[in-house]
Amino acid sequence: MKYDLSKKPTRGAQRTLTAFFKTMLGLLSKKAFETISVNEICQVSNFPRATFYNYFDDKYDLVDYCWHVLAAEIEVDQITKVESDKALIVYFDRLYEIFEKNQELLNNILKNNAFSGTLVTSFINYLKNIMQKIFYESLNYSKSEIPTQLMADHCSETVLLILEWIFLKQKPTTKEQAHKYLETLLD
Repeated sequence: MKYDLSKKPTRGAQRTLTAFFKTMLGLLSKKAFETISVNEICQVSNFPRATFYNYFDDKYDLVDYCWHVLAAEIEVDQITKVESDKALIVYFDRLYEIFEKNQELLNNILKNNAFSGTLVTSFINYLKNIMQKIFYESLNYSKSEIPTQLMADHCSETVLLILEWIFLKQKPTTKEQAHKYLETLLD
């Protein structure tokens, strides 16, 4: 991404980024990611292509930004301050709530984008990378000779498996039942 997200954006930049974010999610609700063009994004958001390219390299860069915005709702920096044995549940709960809050959007996106397609795969990989980092930093895993990185990978895969099952494959489950699944699969 061309725009430096480590700095607080100006109001104009924030307005532009928000417009592109909302446009991309709106288009993804109506059509497949592969069929969306930069021209269409610019036309719907009422910004010239030059403005788009001031912020993003291409539509893939924009979709990565969308994942960044959605992941910011998880408040990752707060999770690393939680006791290590609770970090997994706190992260899972936040993801569960975000998926639950955006269920209609997810359903619309999945109508037009294959579960195994580029878009869903990039979203899952984005979440997996965040989780692996969080779990690696927060897990205090000394049960056996299993390396911490391997356990972090296992935890992130398990969290994603449960969330995919519930929200992406549309198998309605309460948060309490999901906790039981998580506990059983990680025990």
